[in-house]
Amino acid sequence: MRVPSKYRQHLSLDIPKGKRKIPREVLFAYLFVSIPIIGYIIFTLIPLILSFIMQFTTMDGFDLSTMQWNNFANFKYVYRDKDFWLSIGVSFLISINQIISLLIALFMSVILSKKPFGHKFFQIIYFIPYICSSVAVSLMWKWMFDTDTGIINSILQAIGGVEARINWFGDKSAYPWMIIIACVWRSPGYGIVMYKAALGQVSPSLYEASDVDGAGVWKKFTHVTLPAIAPTTFFLLMTGIISGLQTFDIAKLFADGSWLGTSGPENIGLTTVLYIYNTFYNFNELSRASVMSWALFVVILSVSVINFRLKRKWVDE
Repeated sequence: MRVPSKYRQHLSLDIPKGKRKIPREVLFAYLFVSIPIIGYIIFTLIPLILSFIMQFTTMDGFDLSTMQWNNFANFKYVYRDKDFWLSIGVSFLISINQIISLLIALFMSVILSKKPFGHKFFQIIYFIPYICSSVAVSLMWKWMFDTDTGIINSILQAIGGVEARINWFGDKSAYPWMIIIACVWRSPGYGIVMYKAALGQVSPSLYEASDVDGAGVWKKFTHVTLPAIAPTTFFLLMTGIISGLQTFDIAKLFADGSWLGTSGPENIGLTTVLYIYNTFYNFNELSRASVMSWALFVVILSVSVINFRLKRKWVDE
């Protein structure tokens, strides 16, 4: 539509180019948005690019001036590194046991959704381990598993489970279970909150319809509750597995000899992230640590893709 000439003087269409100014509010908006972008470029994007390049190089410690191309030598080394593949296996073992946390969270959230006496209090109690410092949690469990003064051995002896005190930090079969127990104890709180929110979104009419059909408690749970909260289950499963694959703090604080690159008897508690940390900081092998980091990224990406495909097949369809 053509604007009449008598109104054009009131519009900004005829402002000379030399007199146009960007409002101060717009400048502040651009500045506000640019800060996180600059931070992402400096602290995330550039290190990612450098780590990708370092996979194909070798250097003397942290001196970038000594960087030399070595093609795929680092990949061959990591492929033949038994400790790296052992750490992948340990991380997967921790990830699989996150399913236990998922089941505990589901069981407790179903009970709490019935709103028993003190349900709000218990919901807070179950969530406290999740918000506690991972360092504090690790040190607490390390003290509880101590061979001489730990409360775990005292409880096992009191109930007659064992006669001699177990050396948890020196037993190859017992060491991984310390890490798993500590991770499983800390994880359910987040799942309980998520499941409780998902259960609150289930329509009561679905349960009423199942009552009309004569469905029991178990059939209501398997045919109504589980399908309704399936998206939450897949989300918690994916985040739990990824969290297990990235386990570091507990494994690091449990490993007294981690500064030597070891973690437990025969490295049975060596997680992938801890091994990458040891390779990077203790042995100054930046290039090999970069290869391991990208290999872990590929593993996590593969797990995520599989999870999304299963979700699309079993939930979305």
